[in-house]
Amino acid sequence: MLTKDRKPIVKVMNSVEDTAELAARLARLVEIGDILLFTGVVGAGKTTFIQALAKNLGVKERVTSPTFVIHMLRESGRIPLSHVDLYRLNNDNEVESIGFEEYYDSAVTVIEWADRYSGFRPPYLELHFEYGRQENERIVSIDPNGGDWEERLAKGGIGCLSDLE
Repeated sequence: MLTKDRKPIVKVMNSVEDTAELAARLARLVEIGDILLFTGVVGAGKTTFIQALAKNLGVKERVTSPTFVIHMLRESGRIPLSHVDLYRLNNDNEVESIGFEEYYDSAVTVIEWADRYSGFRPPYLELHFEYGRQENERIVSIDPNGGDWEERLAKGGIGCLSDLE
């Protein structure tokens, strides 16, 4: 269980390859029913991370951000991937009207622009992306919220240290 005084795990990625490596490590840990919430500014690496995650799950289809279709289900990998993008939605009612929750029990659900909805319930893993100081540097804060996320992240070598400490 997440402790209230726990700080997020902070990782610095200096290249697309670093982003892909972190996504590959996470792909080894995810299970059907997991919810990953992605937040951060435009261009900070959310979609790049999800593309690498999908590749490491064995997804064969091209993965792009579903900004205009809002939801895409990709079933070609070892675990189905439900990819949601809330960017074009303005409130909780609009988000609830698309019905992506029906895939929670049969896929890994990744949600871009998750901060556009206030109704997510634990357990989930939040990944917040920011620009770093260098041109290609990105910083991701990983915040486990409920379930066994802390244990899985530690076991997978993601939760052991923060890069900025």
